[in-house]
This record gives sequence, structure tokens and C-alpha cells, in this order.
Amino acid sequence: MHIAQLTPETPPAEIPPALPTALQSARGQGRPGGALRRRAAAAALWTCAGLLWATLPSAQAQQGPGCDFGPSLQRFEALRQREALPGAALLLGSRQGLLLEHYAGSYSAQTVVAIASASKLLGAVRILQLADRGILDLDAPIGPLLPEFSGDKADMTLDQLFSHTSGYGNDSAAPEITDRSISLAEAVLQIACCRDFPAGYSVGGQFAYGGVSMHIGGRAAEVATGQDWQQGWQQALGAPLGISSIDWQAFGPTTNYMVAGGARSNLRDYGAVLHLLTNEGVASSGARLLSRDSVFELWRDRITDLPVIDPPPTAEPPVRYGLGSWFIPQRPAGRAPLIHSLGAFGFMPWIDFEAGLFGVFMVRGAPGINTRLMSDYEALFVELRAAAEASGCREFERFDSVFADDLEGQGRPTLPE
Repeated sequence: MHIAQLTPETPPAEIPPALPTALQSARGQGRPGGALRRRAAAAALWTCAGLLWATLPSAQAQQGPGCDFGPSLQRFEALRQREALPGAALLLGSRQGLLLEHYAGSYSAQTVVAIASASKLLGAVRILQLADRGILDLDAPIGPLLPEFSGDKADMTLDQLFSHTSGYGNDSAAPEITDRSISLAEAVLQIACCRDFPAGYSVGGQFAYGGVSMHIGGRAAEVATGQDWQQGWQQALGAPLGISSIDWQAFGPTTNYMVAGGARSNLRDYGAVLHLLTNEGVASSGARLLSRDSVFELWRDRITDLPVIDPPPTAEPPVRYGLGSWFIPQRPAGRAPLIHSLGAFGFMPWIDFEAGLFGVFMVRGAPGINTRLMSDYEALFVELRAAAEASGCREFERFDSVFADDLEGQGRPTLPE
């Protein structure tokens, strides 16, 4: 198995730029009284260098012709400064291409960050792909595939495992899923053996957010395919999408892949996954990796009238959740949803299916920053859409192939009011 060797995100020290050659010659070395002159010259040179450093741009952005994303970039920079973040990045795209790509502070196109719960949507996409191929059945009990689960637990389905309705929950830091010294197979054996549902929980009886259920789902994919989880994801999704940074090694080398929270990514690579979904299963290269109907599974709320138990503070009522992603509740049911998969460190991938837009807000803060940033992100949804839909705004980078609506599938789903 090949694991990409990526440098974890570590904010680089602020190193002053190299002095111009003409200035270096003024160091006075090898001349009478050189030490004194060197000290005086050094003070002057570093003052000069400081002025040069202060004038260097702290942000890089590409945006489409005719687009005005200035207010959104100001808001994004304000939240970065408020949270004292060393860097941040923002991506916005449509089915046709990219509208905005922005890096601030220490972040660049090469920056890779731990994405925490944004891993959940990546996992759900893989499960949907395997269901498309007839390798997995979203609605079949997992007992025959994972016989280590017995009794009621054998009745859990992949749909429930990836929508937090399986019976497990409130277990994002469970030791079985955070132990990097064991494999995913060993972790799931431990879960089957020794981890019960929380008191009062039942299969399909409630929504309870966590990490154990997707761990089980990831192992089901390994058994069904005969492939390691990470290797399978990279071969079936990463390679055809041109992705090099996404793996499940965010917290150190392991084969106990924390499916629900252990991935990492750079800005564009996660954007490639979001474009695939926005474009109803077709990659920018024109390769179909998902059916339209599988993408539309992300439109379906799995909570409906189930009791919602102890949701995270970013889950605003009425709480709605699909597969690996939340619905923004401000959009009424019956309209194409805006979904997201916000992580604890502030990384937020999102898709506005109604507007045909996708985006990534990329930061890496301490756990809990996601709660503080939620209102900023919601404002950005509105601002970015308005700017993208303004007359004359076009993509600065166009993709090779644009989806044709009549290719296949049963059409867009009819959503309940």
C-alpha cells in the first residue's frame, strides 16, 4: 500500500526575505573598522528588509473575470485575523469551472491540513460508489458481511452507519477508532466484541452523531472489495480525479483509518470531490464516477422525525442530515439543499445544489473553532452565491467536460415539502 508522504500542516516561521545582492555587498567585511560598520550596516539593512517584507502581499487570489468577491474575501480575512490563524484558503466553483481560489497568510496550494469531520463526506462518496457498482447494498443488514456483529447490531445498514442512525453515537473519540497501533479490521472486531449501544439507543431509532458507525462502514467496504480502505478510495476516486493529497493519515501513520475524522487534504483536491457531486457524478475530465441517482442520495434527509440526541452545537434546528453531510436548515424542505461537512478544526466543504456551486473554507484551528466560525460561513454562503450569480461573472478556469442533463438517471428527485 502506498501512503502519500505529505508534510503535516505546520505554520512556517516568518523568515525575512533574502537581502538583495547590492545590499549584501555593504556588509563591510574585510575592511578596517569592519565590525563597527557591519553593525551599523546590519541595522540599516534589516530596517530596509523590514520595509520590503511589509510590502509583500499576504494573500494570493484568482477570481473569474467580471466577478466581485471583495466583500467575501474581506470577511474571510477578518475571521482569520480574529482567530489568529497563520493561514487560510477559500475555493469556489461551479459545474463549469473555478470562480475563486484564494490563499492567505502561510497557506498555499501545497498546504495540507487535517480536516476532521469533513472526512465523513469523503467516506460517504466511496460507499455510494460501491453501491453503484453493486458491491455494497445501502439498505442490506451488515450481518452477512461482518458476522462479528450479532443480535440487533447485525441489522445495521450502511445507510444507517453513514447517517448516524445505526444505534451507535456520541463516540467520536472512542479508543477503538483513535488507536493508531491497530488496523481497521482489529478496531471493528473490538467494537463488535465489547462496545454496546448507549443506553436506550436502538438500530434506526434515533440520530446520534459520532464516529464508530462509519468505522464499521469502512470495514464493510474493505471486506466487500478485498481492498484496504485508503487504497480503495485513492484508486477508485483519488486517481481518476487527479487527487494526490487526500489520505487518512492526518494524525500519524496508521491502517486504523478513522473514516469519520482522520483524513487530510489540500484545497483543490477536496474541491475536485465537490465538483464531482455538483456535476452529478461526472468528473471535470468527463469520466463518470457516480450515477446521478447516487448523488441524489445526498439530497435525502435521514433524520425526518427521529429523535435527535445531543447534536453538536453547529447543528441548528431543525437538524437534518443525509449521508456524511449536514443540511443548512435555513433552506426550506422541498428545495435543492445546501449541504456541508464541517470539521472540528474549521475546515468546511459545502455544495449548494440549487445554485450549482461548491466551495471549501480551509482553516486549521483548535477544536471548537467550528462553532465560532459557523455564522461567518453562513454569511459567506449568501455573499458568494450573490457574487457568482451577478451578471458578467465567469469562471477563471474552465473544466474539460460539462455534464449534459439527459445523460442518464431518473432526473432530479422530488423533495418532500
